[in-house]
Amino acid sequence: MGRIEGQLSIPRKPVFAVIELGATQYKVSPGDLVVTEKLRYVDVNQQIKISRVLMLGSRYESVIGRPLVPGAYVTAAIEEQFQDAKVLIFKKRRRKNSRRLTGHRQDLTSVRIIDIAGIEAEPTLKLSDTTTVQQEAKAA
Repeated sequence: MGRIEGQLSIPRKPVFAVIELGATQYKVSPGDLVVTEKLRYVDVNQQIKISRVLMLGSRYESVIGRPLVPGAYVTAAIEEQFQDAKVLIFKKRRRKNSRRLTGHRQDLTSVRIIDIAGIEAEPTLKLSDTTTVQQEAKAA
């Protein structure tokens, strides 16, 4: 029920993922903070692995799952578990002198995205690929 202590080392990679937390989908990158409905059975400062990855993308390629991308996961840290501001619900029936006021506070969890696995930020060129490209350029 507190905030995360210390600094996390989060490498900035130009990749993104679409993940599913609860019943909501989020587009995330390393370093992002996501506030979602309360995740049960997790504690503050705990790292979790989210395997419900629907899509991965980088500057050079995109991978769309059917419905999930196999072998892909997102590593995240639980930063804080807290309650949202109070939402007031006011119900009134006209001309009946009947009013009711209730309130509700939603439990929330803030999650910091650390890493995305399953996609490379930069494509790796093999030696045979570069020689093929050079030979085609000379032929043209």
